[in-house]
Amino acid sequence: MRRYKEATMNPTNIPTPWPPPRSAYREISSYCKLTKPKLDALKSWLDEHASRFEEPRYLESDPLGCVIGYESPVDREVVGFLTAMMAWGRREIVIQKTNQLLESLGPHPAQTILQSNEEQWAIWFADFRHRTFNVIDVLTFLRGLKSNLQTYGTLEAAWKDSFEAVGRDPASLMSEFQSRFREAAAPFPSRTSRHISSPDSKTASKRLWMYLRWMIREGGPVDLGQWTFMSPADLRIPLDVHVGRQSRRLGLLKRKANDALAVEQLTSVLRYLDPEDPVKYDYAFLGIGIEGESLANTDEVDVNGVNSARFSS
Repeated sequence: MRRYKEATMNPTNIPTPWPPPRSAYREISSYCKLTKPKLDALKSWLDEHASRFEEPRYLESDPLGCVIGYESPVDREVVGFLTAMMAWGRREIVIQKTNQLLESLGPHPAQTILQSNEEQWAIWFADFRHRTFNVIDVLTFLRGLKSNLQTYGTLEAAWKDSFEAVGRDPASLMSEFQSRFREAAAPFPSRTSRHISSPDSKTASKRLWMYLRWMIREGGPVDLGQWTFMSPADLRIPLDVHVGRQSRRLGLLKRKANDALAVEQLTSVLRYLDPEDPVKYDYAFLGIGIEGESLANTDEVDVNGVNSARFSS
């Protein structure tokens, strides 16, 4: 049995009753535009989209595909971190630039980072560019990774220590990890804050939550699921402009800002729909975007007799 099972709310694997009681809806009603019947009806439509796009072919066009070719768990977590940090912009460009970055780190990136130094990194990545990324940002990431690997042995152990430090409170985890990583990567340049933000900024931290989804969420054909320090039930939705827009059109989120509070509110609504695996709906939002579906034009979609385009009205 995986270690996180000890801390889950449903340790006996008894199916969660559906639909949830009205008391559960009241806890999220201030975040969500939908009435309980409409939210309950939306679940099957979102479940169908999530399952349709969570499949191996997804990896062919997703940055996560850059990670799965590594056999060592430590290499996977290091490559996963760097890939998540690079995941900004068009997918094909992200994959191209990530592979360019990884080429210099060889077949065993964790070992390469530990056995090399900043002077070497400065030469390897002198001409590296990706959107706002340059060699300064790459060196900062590598300093932080090397320090954490030297201190903890694995990145999972570093994340676990941050989690324990905040009393296993998922809502506080990101700020704690960001603070510790920035210290480990010192001197931390202000320009790199757009990638590892200040703990006080209250940003959505989309790429780091996506990274945790990759590393923690298990049982599916895509995510790696190799970390056990936290339950998938405690993960937060990776919130960006696209996910925010689609969730508001569906009536799942009222808050207009895509910030840390919106992450907590939207995740609470998604946890109402699936308490054990709320971030599986990241695939539903992703699928809508890949297909170019407009939620304003889903007249052909009918969920339990309720048209999905009218859920948010």
